[in-house]
Amino acid sequence: MNIGSAVKTLRKKKGYSQKEFAERCGLSVNALCQIETNASFPQRATINRICDELSIPDSYLLFFSVDEQDIPEGKRKLFHQLNDTIKLLLLEDI
Repeated sequence: MNIGSAVKTLRKKKGYSQKEFAERCGLSVNALCQIETNASFPQRATINRICDELSIPDSYLLFFSVDEQDIPEGKRKLFHQLNDTIKLLLLEDI
């Protein structure tokens, strides 16, 4: 699970700088940087604040966090076929 990459991708999609987004979420820039680089995993309350600021349900963030290593090897081909399409559809709502 790569929640940091998902936060960074969705933050940029919304047009927020790292500093602006950290302030909006009540985080330090350093804390957000650590989340985005996967140096730390956010607590549930932080995930909720991030999702609130992005105006997305928690499930969107978790879906964007799934990467190939999270998928059983036999299902990876299907994962790759569906992943980009589903993400594009979800990004339309953001």
